[in-house]
Amino acid sequence: MPYAILTQGQHEPLNHLVHHMSDLMHKVLHTGFSPGPEHPDWTPAVDICEMPDCYEIIVELAGVRREDIEVFTEGRHLTVAGFREDPTPRGKVFLHQMEIEEGHFRRQILLPTNVNADGMTARHRDGLLRIQVPKLPATP
Repeated sequence: MPYAILTQGQHEPLNHLVHHMSDLMHKVLHTGFSPGPEHPDWTPAVDICEMPDCYEIIVELAGVRREDIEVFTEGRHLTVAGFREDPTPRGKVFLHQMEIEEGHFRRQILLPTNVNADGMTARHRDGLLRIQVPKLPATP
């Protein structure tokens, strides 16, 4: 059986395919064929910033509708969960590249002990969810 020799740059599509297949196998082996909210398809990127009076958690959720996002706390855990629709066009389509994650997502963050989770606020704009969690007043 003859083998093809790939030159510089020709291996990129193959690397993408291997990475994608690895992700799919991980999902099948760890969540089965029908993952739901308890088994997310993807995990959004998060930045956490500390300011003098609060923490701000910034969650990257491009293409996710506000009504498809859920934010809640359980004890010291802040959870952001939801669903992003598949953005690819319907019908007969030839995909050249597919990198945008879709389906159920979930991200859980352990909050510090010095916060007032009941005072938490959130706003969703331009693909970013910004959650502000106020700090408790410092005790002398």
